[in-house]
Amino acid sequence: MTAITANNLGRAAIRLPIAVFWPAIFLGIAWGAAEYTDSVPKVIRGLLIYLPYAVALVGAVIGWRFNRSRLVFSLIAVSIGHWMMTGPASTIKSGSSGEVGYVAYALLFPVGLLVLSLLKERGLLTRHGLIRTAIFAGISVVVLALAAADQWLVKDIASNIQQMAVRWLTTPMIPNRWIPETGIPEPALAALIATAVYFIMRMIVLGNPPLESGAFGGLIAGGMALHFAGNVQAVSVFFTAAAVSMLTAAIQDSYRLAFVDELTGLPGRRALTMETMKLGQQYSIAMLDVDHFKKFNDTYGHDIGDQVLRMVAGRMDRVGGGGRAFRYGGEEFTVVFPGKTTDEALPHLDTLRQSIADSGFTIRAKDRPKTKTGKTAKTKGGDGKKVSVTISIGASERSGNNPTPEAVTKAADQALYRAKKAGRNRVST
Repeated sequence: MTAITANNLGRAAIRLPIAVFWPAIFLGIAWGAAEYTDSVPKVIRGLLIYLPYAVALVGAVIGWRFNRSRLVFSLIAVSIGHWMMTGPASTIKSGSSGEVGYVAYALLFPVGLLVLSLLKERGLLTRHGLIRTAIFAGISVVVLALAAADQWLVKDIASNIQQMAVRWLTTPMIPNRWIPETGIPEPALAALIATAVYFIMRMIVLGNPPLESGAFGGLIAGGMALHFAGNVQAVSVFFTAAAVSMLTAAIQDSYRLAFVDELTGLPGRRALTMETMKLGQQYSIAMLDVDHFKKFNDTYGHDIGDQVLRMVAGRMDRVGGGGRAFRYGGEEFTVVFPGKTTDEALPHLDTLRQSIADSGFTIRAKDRPKTKTGKTAKTKGGDGKKVSVTISIGASERSGNNPTPEAVTKAADQALYRAKKAGRNRVST
């Protein structure tokens, strides 16, 4: 996991509220709905019990389509919890099978979400995916068998086993003064709190990926469902909120895969196409290119080249004047200035060019970043020296000669060629 730094924390101060925005909205709606379900017509209340399954099914289809086994398993866990707490565990009595099912699920739900987050994504129909499915199914069977022990074991033996399980799963762990007023067993409550803290840390360190945000919302909503155990309508409402939070995260993640460039984090070519469709009658487009990038790659290696692209993208993401940065492809980038002429955009482009030229780039040797396999990335000439990185920029605006975004982009590309021909590290129109 990436280390927590001052920069991480600074970005998190801005991004974390955005990451938890939708989960918070869904939880707020669920809380209000749980408070007023008695005033809802009986027919609608009768349909409410099926809503978590419907949302979970839609999310599971999206998860299967985009090869997100974590999402599928998380939604299955939500569905199992809803089924159990509106069925076998809808009335929790001491010593009953419902009590066993409730305390077991209350602990396994947060632990399951935590484990799914820790495991690498390996797909659904792969060998690893099938192994996870078997483990998931095995745990579910054990819990159900434990809850229904009185149906297949001698009554006295079943009762002893269930009592032992309940005692173990409700072992006091938290000082009484710290425990909120809830029926959630202390081990499960501790697991819920620890997992919530873990997801917050993940969102800080990893830049708030959608699936972490969705899992966090699902965790809190699932915890609220556990808190309202015995109130079937409230349970349905909060498990629906959990499924919706995860579904929304899946949609956001699908958008990220389709529209965001994985290497730089900037919106990609498809997002640029969508952006140009929204432009009005006045706009400018700039094309940017990293100077001598091929030579840089040949000298220092592609790993260092990727780091350079990320550095340039980071600077571009802060371009002023209302500019919106995109990765066009390779070492080329695009900045769109809606409502701006080239004269208005040029000062901001020149500031961007100068900031990249002044920053430089250090070729790290001993403390180079490691690859995903844990091996040190091999680079050429990595001696810790600082090298110059510059960009060339070509800009154009909408006009009678260039009436469409495609024509403006082509004109900006021609201006970029002139900037390179004139000596690079400059802006041309």
